[in-house]
Amino acid sequence: MVTLILCICFIVLGAIAVTLFLIEKVRKYSLKATMIKAFSSLLFIGVSAVGLYIHGGNALALFVTLGLLLGLLGDIWLDFKYVYPESDVPYTYAGFLMFLFGHVFYISGMIREYYHGENPLWLIVPFVVGVLFGFLTVILEKPMKVNYGKMKWICILYGIALFSMMSVTISLCIMNQFQYPTIIMMAAGGVFFAISDLILSGTYFGEGKERPIDIISNGITYYMAQFLIAFSVYFI
Repeated sequence: MVTLILCICFIVLGAIAVTLFLIEKVRKYSLKATMIKAFSSLLFIGVSAVGLYIHGGNALALFVTLGLLLGLLGDIWLDFKYVYPESDVPYTYAGFLMFLFGHVFYISGMIREYYHGENPLWLIVPFVVGVLFGFLTVILEKPMKVNYGKMKWICILYGIALFSMMSVTISLCIMNQFQYPTIIMMAAGGVFFAISDLILSGTYFGEGKERPIDIISNGITYYMAQFLIAFSVYFI
């Protein structure tokens, strides 16, 4: 019970921190906004760390926590591109790579925990879907009114990791007949992550898509994804 209360406290504090971050970011891209965002991310890592403690080093709990730590680094690097625009490209690459490897950790942990040699199509099909959607996001560059420029290949690789994470967790949900809260929460987190990043692609690579509604919707869906993924560890 104490650990559950601690998780809830972290989530409530996270909601407050995210609200303050979004207010600051809408007002002005600044180092202050980046620091508030980093603190918000520390809170979802705290939620996952509680789950890791409860389950005594369970592999999935460890992999998710490592993925969230990479997410924290990704948060910082991607926001630094606004604080230090002269270093836009390296910060963007660094941020995308951190999140890419984070999704690899999520996928690896979920497969290790919930896939036990069943029909391989349960994994093959979602990975194919992930690859298709990864390329599709770049193929639809013009209809989406974005320009990935020199970031095109890292966007493809990241898209493959992102959509593979979402589709693999959904596939594992179906395969396990929605028996495990952790998989359901991870799948929901994957969906929110995908929505968040589709919005983000517009703000990063499009024009006229940095309106307050874009920034707020991106921030809300992103943190819903991260806190769902972090809290899922508690229910392993």
